[in-house]
Amino acid sequence: MEARPGAAEFEAVDAAAARRDLGALLAMLTRLDGAEEARVAQDALRSGVSAEIVLGEVSREVTRRLQWRLRER
Repeated sequence: MEARPGAAEFEAVDAAAARRDLGALLAMLTRLDGAEEARVAQDALRSGVSAEIVLGEVSREVTRRLQWRLRER
């Protein structure tokens, strides 16, 4: 069973978003059972969607998944 997310995980998301570190956010998303969504985000970038939009969407999805895990555990 995975550990319940805490403040450190949410802070890591915020820090990665502030650094504009899409790679870190995609890795977090993948670890949160979001490998398919991470691929979609990468495809969006290749298709010409701005990095800023993708970064925001991925950041929100990682936060949403952490919040869900927090509620479920």
